[in-house]
This record gives sequence, C-alpha cells and structure tokens, in this order.
Amino acid sequence: MSDNLKICIDSNEASNQPVILNYLRIAGCKIDVRKLPICDYIISDRCGIERKNVIDFVSSIKDLRLFNQAKEISYHYERPILVLEGDLQRVLNHSMIKPSSIYGALSSLVLNFNFSIIPSINPEHTAILINRLAYREQAEKERRLQIRAVKRDMPLHAQQVFLLSGLPKIGSRLAEELLKTFDTPIRVFEEIVKSGIKSSKSGKTKKLLGPLEEVEGIGPSIVEAAKKLLTTSFNDLKNLE
Repeated sequence: MSDNLKICIDSNEASNQPVILNYLRIAGCKIDVRKLPICDYIISDRCGIERKNVIDFVSSIKDLRLFNQAKEISYHYERPILVLEGDLQRVLNHSMIKPSSIYGALSSLVLNFNFSIIPSINPEHTAILINRLAYREQAEKERRLQIRAVKRDMPLHAQQVFLLSGLPKIGSRLAEELLKTFDTPIRVFEEIVKSGIKSSKSGKTKKLLGPLEEVEGIGPSIVEAAKKLLTTSFNDLKNLE
C-alpha cells in the first residue's frame, strides 16, 4: 500500500522523531529528508503538515510562534494540517495557561488560517496518520509530492506548471487546471490581476467574479494571495526592511 508513497521530512524533525521516520520507512514509504523552511512534513503539492506535541503547542501559543508558523504554512499550502500529539488535558492540569487560550488558538488556526487539526496519542500514531494522509493524497487523489526544484531538462509545458505552482496555495494540479482553461501562463496572470472579488454586507463571505470562478478549486482567498504577490511593489517591500 505504501510502496509508491513519497514523503518529505524536515531534517530536524527526522532527527528528533526516529519512531515516525522508522515506521514510515518500514511501511515502504520513500522518504526524502531535507531542511524544510516551513512545516515538518510534505505529502503533496497542496498539503504541508506541522506536528506539535502538546507541550510545544502550549509554549508556541505563549511566545506567539504558533501564529507566525500558521501564517507561513497556510500561505504556501492549500490544505495545511496540524497534528496535535499527546494528552492536552494533562498539560492543562499542570500549566498556568487557561483553557480559553488553548481553544482560542485552535479556533484561530481553523477559522483564520484554514488548518485542519488532527489529534494523535503518540509518535507511533502520528506516523500511522501521516502514512494514511499521504495515501489519501497520492493514491486516491492522485496528487504529486512537490518540492520546488526545477530541472534543467524540464519540458516547456512542465516549466509552465512549475511557474504557476509557485503562486501561493496553487499546487501543480491546480496550475494544470488553470493552463487548460487559459492556455498560457501570461493569460493566467492577467486573469488573476483583473479578477474581481465581491464581499457580503457583513464582510464574512466573499465571492469570486469573472472567468476564474469557473476553474474548480480556485476561490477568493487563493486569488487574493496570488494577486498580492503579483502586484505588490518589490522596491517598496525592500525599502521597508
């Protein structure tokens, strides 16, 4: 079942979690260990996984590290996942942090950063979970593991997919759908830049207007992130540093 699954693991995570690494290898997964700039595991072009045990989770709430990480992961991955490992109740019993702070942070991850949160008992169960997630993405959904590293001999059409999949929350599969609809990368960029987004009176919901709304998988948040990347002045950003 796992023979053709590919999982990329951050090198620090691999060193600190030998139980997870060894389980996935014994299960037959092809493991790529490398330094990842964000998240702990990559299982497809759209799915990045952050694993936190409950102690680190509470600590990351206190120092605000959690939300900086969530912002980065959700910017680059359409389907970010947090695996929350361990006994949260036990940590609450021995910590000064309030339950409202814990559940407020979890609510923010779900509502503000579009995270799916999955509990896990221990590292072995986390390994089983990651294996199943990778199977769902790669075997059932036919999504590819994508780590952006262009090859010199890459065909032109593959370079076009590579180019578009570098936009926030747009993986290779969605890039292909955009190219099938608009034919060339420049047309895709043009449609993103000129696309309209209509907000409800309350401002809580948004609707995409124009040809892009016909592309399955494209929504307002993806277009907003891509438009910001394409239209924000590089020089202005550099001057702010």
